[in-house]
Amino acid sequence: MMGRRIWRRTGSRGSGILLLLMLTTGLLAQTAEWGGYLKFFAHPNLNEPYPFDRLGTRLQLTITNQFAEKGAFFASVDFNYEETRVQGTENIRHMDVFPVEAYVDLFFPRLDLRLGKQFIFWGKTDWINPTDNINPWDYKNISAEIEDYRIPVTALKADAYLGQFDLEAVVVPHFIPHLIPMEMPDTMGIFPVHDLGTVLPANKLSEAEFGFRLKSSLWNVDYSLSYYNGHDKFPSVEVSFDPMGRQFLRQISYHPYQVFGGDFITTFNKFAVKGEAAYILTDDRDGRDIFVKNPHLQYVVGMDYMGINKLTLNLQFVQTLLFRYDEAYERTQYQQLGMPLEMLPDKHSESLSSRIQYQLADFTSFQLITVLNLKDMDYFVLPILNYAFMDGVNIYAGATIFQGPEGSVFGRNEKFSRAFLEVKYSF
Repeated sequence: MMGRRIWRRTGSRGSGILLLLMLTTGLLAQTAEWGGYLKFFAHPNLNEPYPFDRLGTRLQLTITNQFAEKGAFFASVDFNYEETRVQGTENIRHMDVFPVEAYVDLFFPRLDLRLGKQFIFWGKTDWINPTDNINPWDYKNISAEIEDYRIPVTALKADAYLGQFDLEAVVVPHFIPHLIPMEMPDTMGIFPVHDLGTVLPANKLSEAEFGFRLKSSLWNVDYSLSYYNGHDKFPSVEVSFDPMGRQFLRQISYHPYQVFGGDFITTFNKFAVKGEAAYILTDDRDGRDIFVKNPHLQYVVGMDYMGINKLTLNLQFVQTLLFRYDEAYERTQYQQLGMPLEMLPDKHSESLSSRIQYQLADFTSFQLITVLNLKDMDYFVLPILNYAFMDGVNIYAGATIFQGPEGSVFGRNEKFSRAFLEVKYSF
């Protein structure tokens, strides 16, 4: 990598949990099971001059301990050393130490509790899940393994077993947004832009996110109904004009919403039919606030084919429908503020997603994930090749590719397209 290197050490993220982890592991060292992995990773950018976006090494240590039949403890801690390219600044070398997961399980006859930092995934469709609103995404680091691009949250999760129904309740006290690469212009037309910063939901109990999911099955259909009350993890960029200072004022906010959802899956022969839908109720009930998303419905329907020779095919159709949406009104507001019209939302949008998974040989597998937006024909492609080189050693190679017309969803992110090579030794 070119440019002066800067050394920094960061360890504040999750420092309280990490301290608790250290104390707990010290107490349980004689009975706990230890494991982990060592990984080398290189992520070259696919745009000229093809610099390395990330280059580094990670050591993850995991510890598991079972308390008879009453409970369990699990933790995984990353020691991450890497050099990262930050656009507009010099390359940065940094060492991070933070827990990925750290939770305690408690088991009762009809109730399980999990408290701590964890992953909680909802929904049954592939890649695009309208009801999966608990763990944020790290869109800057999509690669081979889910823990690289999904962000764990500190939460209390309770699972109650009520005969033919399972009820899951989740409370997340601290809001974490998606990590999204964002490049903001310094000017809008002839006027400069002044950033007012980012406004996050208050870190207090009254702002805690929570949700419920009821799971069951009927005949050969597994299904669930869910409700989630929280904040949109995608940012809203709010713009106003200051006539006195002759400048635009810009602020990033995260608005509250409620998500009413459901999903199902059923199988027959070599096929699986699945679906998922969510109605998202936002604060823009009358459709007059251009900086808050309109109430909208997003649904996904798809089918899996589990063929011969370890081949799996998935194809899905995705549609989003906006309610209380007046395109003429929104266009006028955009024009008055001087905002680019390509950012104007569509009343409805459609896309296709697919996943191909194939076992090439005894120790080699291939996976290809694609998402295509039908209006602009912009697309995202994620190919992953996994080679089990020897016991405990896996080699991953792939790429995250964004392509499309300028101003389209994926076209705007073309500069972030990159390949990745990872060598992982598990022990």
